Amino acid sequence: MIARRQATDPQAMSRTDYALLGSLAHCPTEAGIRISKLAETLGHDLSTISRRVTHLESHDLLERLPDPSDGRASTVRLTAAGHEALTDERSARTGLLGRMLADWPVDDLEELDRLLSRLATDLAAEAHSATHPPSPLQTTGRTAS
Repeated sequence: MIARRQATDPQAMSRTDYALLGSLAHCPTEAGIRISKLAETLGHDLSTISRRVTHLESHDLLERLPDPSDGRASTVRLTAAGHEALTDERSARTGLLGRMLADWPVDDLEELDRLLSRLATDLAAEAHSATHPPSPLQTTGRTAS
């Protein structure tokens, strides 16, 4: 679907740029996020994300700021134009998906919804277990005394 969108619209965002801007849109602080943390979050090499950040910054979609906890480092955050570009891209992708599913029978759409919900639940559980490993007490069955 994304490849189709990119083939029909030369202005379409790449998967990496879309994921990068989407991650920044969910950044919990005004100070932004370090590029190294962004690369880790997205599962990409630091050099790849650094190049994409430079590219997106040159298009005024994000900005670099001094890291408040370490003056030698910087953070990045979305600009107003970045928020707008992300919203526009989401709308375009949602519209494409809507057109693709427009002729599907209701039963098929309901089944797709059920399966995607199940997948989302499983992915969330996996992400949680990856970031919150069980304590040694949980894995051995022992209790603290």
